Parts: sequence; C-alpha cells; structure tokens
Amino acid sequence: MSYQILMVDQNATLTLNSSAPKHVYRVPAVGEHILVKWQNQTKVCEVEDVWTHVNLDQNPPYQGAVQVLVRWGRGMDPTLYVKRFR
Repeated sequence: MSYQILMVDQNATLTLNSSAPKHVYRVPAVGEHILVKWQNQTKVCEVEDVWTHVNLDQNPPYQGAVQVLVRWGRGMDPTLYVKRFR
C-alpha cells in the first residue's frame, strides 16, 4: 500500500512507497499527528484531510494512492511534541 503526503502550504508532495518487512502502513486519520521529514527537517504535522485519488479516464477506473493533506508551517518540533505528551 502507498500513500502521498501533500504539504499544501509548500506545494510539495512526498510519496511513501513499499513498507519494510513486518510493517504495515496505516493511512492516518483527520486530526491525527504524524512525523514528516522534508528538506532535512522533521516536524509533527496534523492531518487536515484524507482522500483517495481515482482516475476515471481509464476503463475500469483506476484507484491511485491515498492523499494525506498537511500544512508544514503548522508542524511542531518533535522534541516539543514528546515533552508535551509526557
């Protein structure tokens, strides 16, 4: 399974492909916090929206990757996030 993280305020897309053995990807839910690494920075970002890309131009329609929308500017430093929830 794969999904894409869309950072709407940076106009950037990160694609997460195959997972490591014995690990199953789970698509995050709206409101959930996820760690996102981009341009050598890691932030805790809140998921704002989740949807599935469907290509209706093909017959039968093709279901693409799940899209996960976050805002990088709202991301929190992971060390602050860990301290907050200890």
